[in-house]
Amino acid sequence: MVKIKWTNKYSNETGYVAAISNKEKCFINTFEESEAKAYSEKAVKGILTRLESFHETDDNVFEVIEA
Repeated sequence: MVKIKWTNKYSNETGYVAAISNKEKCFINTFEESEAKAYSEKAVKGILTRLESFHETDDNVFEVIEA
């Protein structure tokens, strides 16, 4: 299992993806790694593609880390 860490390109603020909102087309943030959602290796590729389609990659860099 893996988690997704984000870093804002402009402020260098960091956090983790707690959830994905398809309705709002964004991710729900948490600053606590323990609250981040764990994804399977297979699922995380689709999640990253979805984040890109939501334009979240315009302002953030996403990194996959071990859970």
